[in-house]
Amino acid sequence: MEWLISLVIVAPAIYMALVRSTYLLDYVFFVVALNRGIRRLVDFYINGAFNPLSPISLTPLVVSAALLVPAFSHFNTLTTRTRNLAMLIIVALAHGLAIGVLNQGLGAFYALGEWLAGVGAFLYAATAPVTPRISDRWMRSSGYAALVVALYGWYQYYTIPEWDAFWVTAVKFVGYLGQLKPTEMTVFSTLHERGPCASFLAWAAIPMILNPRWRILGGWLTVILLLSVVVLTLTRTMFLIIALVTILQPALSKGKGIGRVLLLSAVLGIGGSVGLQYMPGSERITKRYDSIKDIQSDGSYQGRLAILTDGIPWIIQHPLGLGLGSSGIGGSRMNNGAKEGWCDSGYIEIFSQFGWIGGLAFFAAMLQIWTELSSRIKHGGKDAFLFTGRAVLLGCMVFLYVGNIFSGFSLFWVFLGISLNRMTKPVQKSLPEYHPPLAHPMPWDVPHPAAG
Repeated sequence: MEWLISLVIVAPAIYMALVRSTYLLDYVFFVVALNRGIRRLVDFYINGAFNPLSPISLTPLVVSAALLVPAFSHFNTLTTRTRNLAMLIIVALAHGLAIGVLNQGLGAFYALGEWLAGVGAFLYAATAPVTPRISDRWMRSSGYAALVVALYGWYQYYTIPEWDAFWVTAVKFVGYLGQLKPTEMTVFSTLHERGPCASFLAWAAIPMILNPRWRILGGWLTVILLLSVVVLTLTRTMFLIIALVTILQPALSKGKGIGRVLLLSAVLGIGGSVGLQYMPGSERITKRYDSIKDIQSDGSYQGRLAILTDGIPWIIQHPLGLGLGSSGIGGSRMNNGAKEGWCDSGYIEIFSQFGWIGGLAFFAAMLQIWTELSSRIKHGGKDAFLFTGRAVLLGCMVFLYVGNIFSGFSLFWVFLGISLNRMTKPVQKSLPEYHPPLAHPMPWDVPHPAAG
C-alpha cells in the first residue's frame, strides 16, 4: 500500500515533467508540504506501526528530481554568467559525491538527492520559459500550501491527533517536542520536524510581506496566520531571517517598501504582546522566546559558536572534506565521535561535505548570483524578483551561521532561480539607425549629358 500511494503521488509529477507543464512546480510545493502527514496517516491506520523506511517519505525527492528533466532540456537558455554559476554548483556536487561515495557509500547518493531537490528547483525556475503571471502563480501556490500547513498546525496544537502522537512516541520525541497534551506539544504540522515546518511557513510568508502581488486569499491576515504557527514551532531563528530579509529589501531598494516593514513590525508587536496573554500554553512559548533577550547566555547560540570555532581548524586540516552523506553518523567521525556533525553550522557543513574545491566553488556561485542580479539592476532591470532576490540571497548567507538550508527544496531556491530567468533581464533599447548627412556633389561627380 505504501508503494501504491507513493506511485500515486509521483505519477502526476512525472507526467507534468514530460509534457513540460509549468504546474509541476506548483505540485512540488504541496508534495513537500503534505507528504509526511500522509505517511503518518498510513503508518497509523494501515501499517499499525511506524516504518522508518517508508517510500512515501522519498516522494519529495522524486518529484523535485522531476524538475531536472525540463531544466536540463532548457539549459542552453541560461545567460552566460548564469550558466557559469550553475556549473560551479555542479562542480561542488560532483566533488562532494566522489568523496562521499569513498567515505559514506550509498548514503552519498541520498544526500545528493537532497541537494538536487533544491538545485533542481533553482535550475527549473531559471530556465523555464515563464511570464510574470506564471512566476507570480508559483509564489501564491507556495502560500496556499503553507496555508494548509498553518491551519493544520493550529488543529494539531489544540487536539494532538492520534497519528501525530503515535509518530512522536515511535521516534522517541516525547520531551523534545514537549508533552502529548493539547497546547503542551511543539507544533510540526504536516512536516517531519518543527524546524522544517517553521522554515516552510517563513519562506512562504516572506514574499507576501515584501510585495502585495504575491499575497493570497486573506492578505495580511494570512501572513499573520503563517507567522503565528511559526511561533508555535518554537523556532526562534526563523523570525530572525524574516526580520533580516524584510529589512534588507527596502535597504537595497533605496527605502522602497519601508512602510510594509513598519506595518509588519507594529502588527507583530501588538499581536505578540496581546495575543499570547489569551493563548493556552503561552508560558512555555514566552519562556522560549525571552531567551533571545540575553543571546550571549543562550545555550543554542553558544553551541553554534563553539561548532564554528572548532570547525574552522578541522576544515583546514581536511582539504577534501568527507563528501556528501557525512552529516549524522558520518559526521561523528569528524571529531573522534565527540560530535554528531556540523549540521548546526551551515558554513562548516558545506566545507565538510565539499572540501576546499567544492566549498569555494559553491560560494563563488553565490557571489555570481549577487553579481548577475546587481548587473541587471544597474542596466535598468525593474522586476521585483531582482531586488527581492538580493535580499533573499543575503538572508540565506546570514542564516548559514545557524544551519545548512541549501541542501533541500525551499522557496528561496525557486526565488533565486526566477530572479535569474531571462524574464527579468532589462530590455535594451536599440538606438535609431544612424544615417550620415549627404554631402553636396562635386562637379566631377555629376554625369555629363553627352556621356553614353
